[in-house]
Amino acid sequence: MRLAIAALLVALPSVAAAGPFTAGIAFGKIHSKADADSGADANGTASVFGRIGFSPRLGGQLELQRIKTEDSGTDLRTATALVVLELGSKGRLVPLLVAGVGVDKESSQYGYEQSAHHLEAGLGLEYRADGGLVVGADLRIGDRTLEQQYEVQPLAGDVIAYVPSSLRDGEYRAARISLGIRF
Repeated sequence: MRLAIAALLVALPSVAAAGPFTAGIAFGKIHSKADADSGADANGTASVFGRIGFSPRLGGQLELQRIKTEDSGTDLRTATALVVLELGSKGRLVPLLVAGVGVDKESSQYGYEQSAHHLEAGLGLEYRADGGLVVGADLRIGDRTLEQQYEVQPLAGDVIAYVPSSLRDGEYRAARISLGIRF
């Protein structure tokens, strides 16, 4: 009985590393073309993700991301569903190709809300250690389409209503590093 328990404990890390599920966190930067053209800096991102393997080289991934803007009163969140294709399976370094669609939601402390959707694709590289630890990096390019755009409207006389938006229509680029566990 002790031998069976010892064998199970020895085999458990290799079973964990071979599993079809990966969960983790990621941090990075995102920069829209509109921001780059105006000279604005890239925004920081923080996200959580979960991936399930459909086959040895094909998987699906869901990401929930928060974009940190300069305006502390603005909350910008995205959700993205991706298809993940592993371009290699030998060794610990695994190159990836990702493509997906998602939704974006911006809200501010002033009651202003903005919605958008996006398409993105990119390349990544993951290091997969024994025991299931996964460390990765990826670069992506995407295109965001705002679902509604607000215009500046005069209220009374010379007073106008304007709420600045951090959500930009058009092309963007993103880079991130990730840390996860395969189980």
